[in-house]
Amino acid sequence: MVMYAPRRSVSFRIVAMALLFGLAACSHLCGTTKPAPDKNAPRAQLSIGYSLLYQEADGIPKLKWLLMFKDKPEEMSRLTDDLVSYYQHLAETMRRLSKEFPAMRIDVTPMSEIEGDERKAIGEDLAKDLAPVVGKTGMEFEREALLTFYNSLNEQIHLTGVMITRETDPALKKFLRITKAQLEAHYAQVGALLNRRYFTH
Repeated sequence: MVMYAPRRSVSFRIVAMALLFGLAACSHLCGTTKPAPDKNAPRAQLSIGYSLLYQEADGIPKLKWLLMFKDKPEEMSRLTDDLVSYYQHLAETMRRLSKEFPAMRIDVTPMSEIEGDERKAIGEDLAKDLAPVVGKTGMEFEREALLTFYNSLNEQIHLTGVMITRETDPALKKFLRITKAQLEAHYAQVGALLNRRYFTH
């Protein structure tokens, strides 16, 4: 199990979300999404969840440009490439399902404007840390990038877990179960690499 201070865990979770929303999903936050009607209704709550998951899945592959020009070990490179490919496939699947099942909405605004602006600002700071040439390098860069993925996966695992309990459509419930299992597998892989190379025991 990867061990690090709780404050660091919370900060990286926020940073991961910030990077996704600030750098990758800005178009969704800047007017292309619609507020969910009656946010307290069960289906509206699920729409927020699906939209949040979709924005992350659609956004993470856009981090590739931050990673591709950085020197990194082959094992990390292979793992991050796999993650980018997985999220590309997840976003494509969600777009397809949203057309087949009107109950799955991926176009609602999942957070307030001020939350979006806050996360965008934090994401811009993280982008500087990970940027080619001027950003962090070596072990420090590798650890920060992997922790960003690690905590994003953790958040998504819990999000899909909560959604499974609320989803009533059998096909969408199956999609959530499969997605949760896939996220857990990737989470375990990233955690194993962090433990093996980047944390002292």
